[in-house]
Amino acid sequence: MQNALQVIQFTRRSLFLTGKAGTGKSTFLRYIAATTKKKNVILAPTGIAAINAGGVTLHSFFKLPFYPLLPNDSRYSIRNIRKTLKYNSEKIKILKELELIIIDEISMVRADIIDFIDKVLRVYCQKMREPFGGKQLLLVGDIYQLEPVVKEEDRKLLTPFYQSNFFFNAKIFQHFQLVSIELKKVYRQTDPLFINILDHIRTSNVENNDLKMLNSRVGADLSSEDSKLSITLSTRRDTADYINKNQLDQLEGDLQLFHGNIEGEFPESSLPAPIDLYLKVGAQVMFVKNDINHQFVNGTLGTITGFDMDENEGAKIYVKTEEGDDIIVEEATWSNMRYHFNETEKKIEEEEIGRYEQYPIRLAWAITVHKSQGLTFKQVKIDFTGGVFAGGQAYVALSRCTSLEGISLQEPINRNEVFTRNEVKQFAHNYNNLNIIKTALSQSKADKQYWDAMQAWRKGDIQKMLDNFFLAIHSRYDIEKPGVKRLIRKELNIVNKLREENNRLQKEMKQQKVFLKKLAVEYTLMGKECEKEGMTDAAIRNYKKALELYPEHTLAKKRLNKLLS
Repeated sequence: MQNALQVIQFTRRSLFLTGKAGTGKSTFLRYIAATTKKKNVILAPTGIAAINAGGVTLHSFFKLPFYPLLPNDSRYSIRNIRKTLKYNSEKIKILKELELIIIDEISMVRADIIDFIDKVLRVYCQKMREPFGGKQLLLVGDIYQLEPVVKEEDRKLLTPFYQSNFFFNAKIFQHFQLVSIELKKVYRQTDPLFINILDHIRTSNVENNDLKMLNSRVGADLSSEDSKLSITLSTRRDTADYINKNQLDQLEGDLQLFHGNIEGEFPESSLPAPIDLYLKVGAQVMFVKNDINHQFVNGTLGTITGFDMDENEGAKIYVKTEEGDDIIVEEATWSNMRYHFNETEKKIEEEEIGRYEQYPIRLAWAITVHKSQGLTFKQVKIDFTGGVFAGGQAYVALSRCTSLEGISLQEPINRNEVFTRNEVKQFAHNYNNLNIIKTALSQSKADKQYWDAMQAWRKGDIQKMLDNFFLAIHSRYDIEKPGVKRLIRKELNIVNKLREENNRLQKEMKQQKVFLKKLAVEYTLMGKECEKEGMTDAAIRNYKKALELYPEHTLAKKRLNKLLS
């Protein structure tokens, strides 16, 4: 993780940050977004992923169409792309000013989209020879998990151009190599045996003993003591919807409807909680937002214990979490953002263009495997009715659970349901490639030393500046490059400007001193007149004013001391 941080902070090398489920990829993304000084945007392939990551969708940011972006499409040729996209001046300004583009859930992004982004950035940043127009990309995700969802007709269109639909098969990556760093430490699970089984499932190197241990969980009873809950993970959305509706219908009591409210622009496909939320006492729910007071996180399970339908103060929902905590749930707000450029402060900012208000819960006897990605549960029932139809689905479902004992399988897992695409395995051979990382870190070492030298210079610490500057020169000799020469000339010109400003201020101070001395003389004369008239207090005030304006006025000091004594 330290290597990844250094690559992002001190180089312009693009980075693919990956890792098994539960290794802290999302934590890394949030840390970078919160701490980097680089002008950045956060993008994601789906609306809900974008809302959760605090960014916007790839499609809305780049105005991507929803059909395949074929390399030979004349509408998006270098000659025609500006006319087709019709970006406004603000969007063009953002693209030019950007330094870092963060893309979450990269495993679900198609290769043609990556090539399209590359072309857009080259054209609009007017850097046709630089990958992504010279911008740095941070791509976060796990290609062993959910793959791009591609309709069959789209797949046929893309096949002549791309070996596969995975992002890493974009043509741009044939010309330069991504730095690929894989996080190794798993935080979600602690049992080495279970972690080992998940590793084998992830890479489809499943041993007979792995399947035997997993299938020992077929029909396993899961504990319901001490508020413990379990959630069914299904590969099919209609199965999850049926389970939730059926369980809700079986509960006694009145059905309560909570209707969400959309203001401005907020696509219904991006809603994190249903706009029509039907609940009953006893319903199992899942929180879909992190609570600012840390009472719950996205994925916390609980049971509805009651409602307070006060029309004046607004309705409240009472939930008991599986940890046994009683929570009063109030409406939450999600923002739909877009990026704009602040001309005054010369920075990229988020602007709210829509908001959604709803209680941050949804029915959760069951959810789809896709919706479960990134979440953690203590007990899961896995229903693969209809089969596994995408690479990584089995791994995603199994890795949601914190322990093997927390899993119950509806039916045995077959070996053919655990599969990983060959292209994924091949690309993964580049993970943690020491030569590639060493080259990137060597680059970052010089960048960091130059950066430290610049910071010391701006703080006025000349010795520290020189120390780091000479270290940087030995790491990588850059000072004869045109851009570096311009920067050095610009910084050294500050000294000349300060010297000129200092001379100007000294002249002004001399002039002001002469003027104040004249005023002090006037006040001293007035003080002497007051003395003649016997107005001692007035004379003292005038002498004090004279000394306030010109402390070196000898006569005023002498007369004042005489009167005060």
